[in-house]
Amino acid sequence: MNPFWRDHPWWLRAVAVAFAAALVMLVQLVFPSAFAAAESVMGDLSWRLGASAEAERRVIIVDIDEASLQKLGPWPWPRETMARLSERLDEAGAAVQAFDMAFDAARPGDAALAAVWARVPVVAGQVFSLDPAVTPHAGVVGGALAAAACPAAAPVSQGYVGNTAALMAAGPAVGHLTPRTEFDGVVRKVPALVCHEGRAYPSLALASLWRAAQGPAAVPGAGAGADWQVQAQRPSLLADLTQPAWALVSPSLPGIWVPLDAQGDMRVPYRSQRSALASVSAERVLSGRVDPGLLRGAIALIGTTAFGMVDVTATPLSAVSSGVEVHAQSLAGLLDHQVPYAPRAALAWQVMAGLFGVALLLALAARRRGAPAKRLPIAGVLLALATYAGAVAVLLLQNLWLPWVAPALFMLLAATALATAEHALTRAQGERLSAHLIAYLPAPVAQRLMLTDPSGSVQVDQRNISVLAADIRNFSAFALHRNPLETAALLHAFYCIAVDVVEQHGGVVENVVGDSVLAVWNAYSDCADHPLRALQAGKELLRATRSLLARPLDSADPPVVQPLALGVGIECGQAVVGSFGPARRRAHTALGEPVGVASRLQHMTQDLSMPLLIGPQLAAQLPKQGTEHLGDYLLEGMTRQYAVYAPADWVDLVPSEQLWSRATTSSRSAAVDEAPFSAPTSAHDPQHDSQQDPHRQHGA
Repeated sequence: MNPFWRDHPWWLRAVAVAFAAALVMLVQLVFPSAFAAAESVMGDLSWRLGASAEAERRVIIVDIDEASLQKLGPWPWPRETMARLSERLDEAGAAVQAFDMAFDAARPGDAALAAVWARVPVVAGQVFSLDPAVTPHAGVVGGALAAAACPAAAPVSQGYVGNTAALMAAGPAVGHLTPRTEFDGVVRKVPALVCHEGRAYPSLALASLWRAAQGPAAVPGAGAGADWQVQAQRPSLLADLTQPAWALVSPSLPGIWVPLDAQGDMRVPYRSQRSALASVSAERVLSGRVDPGLLRGAIALIGTTAFGMVDVTATPLSAVSSGVEVHAQSLAGLLDHQVPYAPRAALAWQVMAGLFGVALLLALAARRRGAPAKRLPIAGVLLALATYAGAVAVLLLQNLWLPWVAPALFMLLAATALATAEHALTRAQGERLSAHLIAYLPAPVAQRLMLTDPSGSVQVDQRNISVLAADIRNFSAFALHRNPLETAALLHAFYCIAVDVVEQHGGVVENVVGDSVLAVWNAYSDCADHPLRALQAGKELLRATRSLLARPLDSADPPVVQPLALGVGIECGQAVVGSFGPARRRAHTALGEPVGVASRLQHMTQDLSMPLLIGPQLAAQLPKQGTEHLGDYLLEGMTRQYAVYAPADWVDLVPSEQLWSRATTSSRSAAVDEAPFSAPTSAHDPQHDSQQDPHRQHGA
């Protein structure tokens, strides 16, 4: 029974796609963080590929570097030194001074530093712990939003490191320095707000941007009540495809819109190369050796890069970076309105990408030109790469962080599954084609063709073969006066019998045309007794078809319709067996004298009223007592005479129906009297013939 899927390939393809989808969902279920981790790592590559080399001058890093420590002494510096640094930055025209550090311990000189902070735009840093195992409590927390409650997405603080009360009394704005360190130690996100004791506190970048918008007239005490607000998102399918889970807006910063993910984090846009970030040594600022205009109107980020200062982190751009670079990149992204985010309906994007990819794969699978099983895996790899490239392009151009690993993996798995399905279909179709090929060609020939490439050359073998030619007498007249279905049924039964008989005796049916069958022995495999086998097959074929052909004539048949009977001619000798013609249309056949002689002997069976005739070369291979010489005849189309033989037991092969006997006797007499091409050259003894068989009394 044929498999269902072989005749319904789209069902098999649908199962292959469903299997790939189920496997992707299973991986997501078993390894929920694997896809996010892969996207994060490959997202780092996106930033490295797309980071701009254009110099960033709106945010200037004031670097407490090795040169500064050598000039001014080890860290921590006296508060008076930090106060002078703030004064120098204000004199240079910095719009905001943001400190990537917290002054949690009271020290001499706090009053001097607080006095400077009270009259310059400053954003102090503070740190929250999000780890329940780490719960510090140092300094004073400040800079809470004006809103009385925490947004639902804000992570909850487990501990804090703030600034001294003396410094907080100066009223600076405050921003937290808390990063989100991921599985590999890389900082890719920063919590936009952290919830501490029921109040929300913004990040250093948000606080610095907000403080810059207030201007110099906002001091003193400008840090209280920053007005960042969580924007309500109206759920809708179209909005979900392009809008983040959360967003922050500020009445003080019209046009600024900060997208956040479902955990309340702001993804840091690493759009500038590290070399593009402007940096000036703190000791140069203190000594007044800063380029004029470098700090004017800029946000000055005071941070440390000196060895041993602890503030070292990993970013997508470098395995070893200063934490101040994270805030610099965040500020640059906020100023450019280019903060990347994952849309709320990220799953819908994945589904659409997967459907688009599988549609292309199915189109390739359905395209029958070429080899789908070979091109589908290549297409799957290309689609996966295109999915990643598309995610990179959307990130860099539209600030959308689209999950791409799941659809890319789905395309790879779907391509592999479809390739496997197409291979199975191709194999099943090949098996079906092989079965058809064997049905229309000799089995050895069909098998050889399946193992070799098409050729336009002559491919033949010369062998000593035995040939059997069989034909149904009077079939043409029979077919003219019978229903075509009855005629086809008769031929079908005859072919089935002939093929079975030939193969049972070790032969191969070489050709089937009309009501004729041509079979060969020793043509494709060695058969030492092939003459005897061919003779036995001829006799068996006559016996096996007797009941099929010896049916009474229909009363409606005209008198010209003669009864059906089978004629068989057998001969052996040297012949060539093989294929000929151009590679696009070949013909396979057996050629040579034994083929022509066997065919003409088969035609003579009706003239001589004999069911089976044997050629001289095959008769020479048989025992003399097993054959009977009928005479020498000039066969049609031949240039010499051939001795013609019949099997000694030929009488047993003649049908017993009298109607067949009368018809064959009269036809044989007419043939001997009228057929010039079959005239004998040496006559038999008529008396001897009549004694052996009354049907041969008019024979040669």
